[in-house]
Amino acid sequence: MSIVNSGHGEATAESASTRTCEVCGGGGIHYNAHITIGRYGSLELCRCVLESCRCDSSRPFRYWDEHGQNVWCSCKRYRHKLTQVIQLFKQAEIPERFRWKFRDDFSALAPDGNTPIPVAQKARKALDLVAWVVGSDEEPQRGFLLHGTPGTGKTLLGSIILNELILHRARAGRFLNLSRKYFQKLRDTYSQDSEHYGQTWQIIDAFCSIPYLVLDDFGVQRGTDWETEMLYDLVDARYSEQRFTIVTTNQTPEEIKELSGGRIFSRLSEMCYAVEMAGNDYRQYLRAV
Repeated sequence: MSIVNSGHGEATAESASTRTCEVCGGGGIHYNAHITIGRYGSLELCRCVLESCRCDSSRPFRYWDEHGQNVWCSCKRYRHKLTQVIQLFKQAEIPERFRWKFRDDFSALAPDGNTPIPVAQKARKALDLVAWVVGSDEEPQRGFLLHGTPGTGKTLLGSIILNELILHRARAGRFLNLSRKYFQKLRDTYSQDSEHYGQTWQIIDAFCSIPYLVLDDFGVQRGTDWETEMLYDLVDARYSEQRFTIVTTNQTPEEIKELSGGRIFSRLSEMCYAVEMAGNDYRQYLRAV
């Protein structure tokens, strides 16, 4: 392991074991699904980081090297990243059902572990693209338009992609369900009695500028001109800024084309890979077990 030995600077090079680790993929942190307390596992430093740690996990994460200089331990950057990622997950507003779902959780089997569920091959290809996006040095720009009938895993897949990006890239992401609550929150900004009065564009801008965004249940709005225009403004802003966007919808591409005179679909078709989520309703298998 090579370290910048300045006595003041932080170690800038990773150990070879960290870069090639199959558990964390070089990110230094991972989600441990083992439950010790509560209902879920936890985000942790990977063992490859702990094995190369020389500060005994003691603050301020410095140690004396062979030259007698007090330097930063290589684990420090990953400890900082872990704290950051934990906070990002708290802010992402991912529904509890999907908050800790990752690539291995997209299963082609029913909950009984035996019954095959028809899963679109394009969905599998989408997961392959996610692996490439996560492992790439380039910031992802083109997202996914996941469309199909209810119960085919669109929200699950969208959440998996968002979770993977937050975990491995340590950048902010949000899950936004386009239910009436979202549009009602925007309407409240026009009421002087609301705590959000006058904050219409602050709310929209927050969703426009965040690096990764899932727009869940796209098309559930009532179709009023105002709601359609608010939806267009959000899509258009993310299109202009080349922000990575995931859209899940029960609507067909033809139905989306009817929104806003085709302006929304035109942007989505350039922003996103279209992935048809075909197959049986996964929830019927949940009811059967």
